[in-house]
This record gives sequence, structure tokens and C-alpha cells, in this order.
Amino acid sequence: MKTHAFLLEWYYKEDERRYALDNSLNIPIGILTAFVAAIYYLVTKYNYEQENSILQIAFWGLIGLSIIFWIISIIFILLSYNGMYKGYTYEYFPCTDFIQKEEVNIRTYYESNKAYFVQNGITFESLLEDNVNKIISECLTTNIYNNDKKANYLYWSKIHLINSLIAIFIGGIIFSTNYMRHEKQETYNIKVMNQLRFANQPTPPPPPPPQTPRRVKQGTPPTPPPNQPKK
Repeated sequence: MKTHAFLLEWYYKEDERRYALDNSLNIPIGILTAFVAAIYYLVTKYNYEQENSILQIAFWGLIGLSIIFWIISIIFILLSYNGMYKGYTYEYFPCTDFIQKEEVNIRTYYESNKAYFVQNGITFESLLEDNVNKIISECLTTNIYNNDKKANYLYWSKIHLINSLIAIFIGGIIFSTNYMRHEKQETYNIKVMNQLRFANQPTPPPPPPPQTPRRVKQGTPPTPPPNQPKK
């Protein structure tokens, strides 16, 4: 493979890598945003009155640890994206017609030393290609260094994000245990309160007695129903 083609392909690969690294930050940022809602829910819904102090300390310790990892992860994300607001300086081709300008400069140099170059088998095209390769190599050196730094910061951001999720997951187990006990106690208290409320109500008097059945003896004229006049 020719040196020029190899360097040019590498140059474009590093340019693609730069934007791929920037786009890969979207997922960690989304997880870190959801993390805030999860922390708020756990802290506000935890029942502190019906829990022993050891579990409370463990719960708050895990929450605090997850917040620390969360902050560190954000710092590494900022370092990966823009160097903590300093920005990364990438190098590109000088201009769209830089090859034409190089041709003019190299042509003047070649013509002034043509006898030497012809004697040593050095062509104008090889001199031009060497200059272009030097420009590409200089761009590559800077861009590779920047991309390697961004990739390293992104790696550590994901590591601390995982640490934060592990801490909040363990804290969620303590929260779930506390929540289930709290819900059972609430249900029991409601049942007891209902029983006490009904027990304290006065007992109503017995209902009025039913009417006495009408008796009819064979051979005896029937008596009219109550509240009806006799014919």
C-alpha cells in the first residue's frame, strides 16, 4: 500500500472516530439524567420512622456513594466532550486548494535544483507527495492524541456510571425491604382503626316486631284485613 493512500485513509478514519466518540456520549447522559429521578424517588419515599439506624446509615451511605460516582462520571463526560469547556484543537488540511499551492512552491524549488534531483532520480511528483504526506501526518498526530484522550475519558465515565448504578441498586434493595414493611404496617393500622371505629359506635335498638298472622277457622266467616271497614 502506498504511504499517501494509507495516511489519507487513516486521516478520514480519525475524523469519523471523533464524531463517533461525541455521539456515544448520548447514552451515558441519558442514564445520568434518569439517575436524578431515581435518587429523588428513593430519598423521598423512604420511611425513616420505621427503620433501625443501621439500615438508615447503610441506605444513606449507598445513596451518597452513588451521588459521588455520578458527579465523577459527569466530570469525565465533560472532559471527553470538550476538555472541561477548554475544547479540543483538531488539525485539518490548510485549505481546499492547498495541493495547488504546494505545487507552486515545490515547482519553484524543483526547478532551482533540477540538476541535483534529476541526477538522484528524484521527481517533482515525489517531492509534492512527501510534502502532502507531512501535512497529513501532522494532522494525524494531533487528531489521534485528541481522540485517544476523549476515548479514555469516556471509558472512565462509563466505569463510574456503572459504579453509581451498582450503589443505587444495592440501596434500592434496602429501600424495597423498607417499603414492603411500611406498606404492611399501614395496611394493619388501617384494619385496626376500622375495627376500633366500628367497636365504639352505639348498638342500635332491636327492630319493631312483625305483625301477628291472621287466623281463619273453618266454618267461621272471615274477618276483614286490618284498616278495612266491615261490609
